[in-house]
Amino acid sequence: MAVVGIPALIFVAYSGGYWLYAFCILVSVLGAWELAAMLLAKNIRVGKRLATFLSIVLVSMFQFSKFGQLGLFVLFILFLLAAVLKLVETGIVNYTSRLSMAVLAAVYPGFFVSFSILIHREFAPVGWVFLLFIFANTWLADTFAYAFGRWLGTTKMVPNISPGKTWVGLAASFPGGIIAAFLARPFLADRQIGSLIILSLIATAFGQIGDLIESAIKRDCGVKDSSNIIPGHGGVLDRFDSFAIALPAAYFALRFLN
Repeated sequence: MAVVGIPALIFVAYSGGYWLYAFCILVSVLGAWELAAMLLAKNIRVGKRLATFLSIVLVSMFQFSKFGQLGLFVLFILFLLAAVLKLVETGIVNYTSRLSMAVLAAVYPGFFVSFSILIHREFAPVGWVFLLFIFANTWLADTFAYAFGRWLGTTKMVPNISPGKTWVGLAASFPGGIIAAFLARPFLADRQIGSLIILSLIATAFGQIGDLIESAIKRDCGVKDSSNIIPGHGGVLDRFDSFAIALPAAYFALRFLN
């Protein structure tokens, strides 16, 4: 899977434009469907059509709007539309939980992963480097956390949420992520290595939070993986949980460090 996935991700990050837009829509819609499927285990039905529509519109806002007053207006209309459609569809029985879950299915991970569009556009011509940096950072951090957690970890962090996570694994994730800073440095000649290390630490911290959030959702729904769409690797949410939450954190860090 990595033989195909990694080159495809590099191509999408480098090309940007409609390729990146399509990637964000794909992750957003598939992620929303996975979340809807998991929620069925709790007898909470999320309309796939509404979640799909909201996901596509949210991603499109990042692609075609600069999120000024127009963006806020669209968010307002989207909420009203979702509230009314869900009321017509379900009535008042379980209305609150179903509306909440429909909005959540659209926002997670669609809203978060769409920050990749902002990074690519606002930090051009090296926005694609930052995207690959953040992806490599979260992948290396997760790899180090898993490897060192299994090797040396004894004290569990949150066994009721993610039994495999240890404090040693968490500590190891940060030096793992920093490797990405040194790998990206030759492509970012105008950036000090110190600022890249700070960016790495922020992306790693929020990436680990993202991983815990998805673990908590799966534990609450009683499933091991978000789906089996990626053979041997679980679902879209399993692959992009850390990346999705690290992206907005990295975006705001880049704006601050710029």
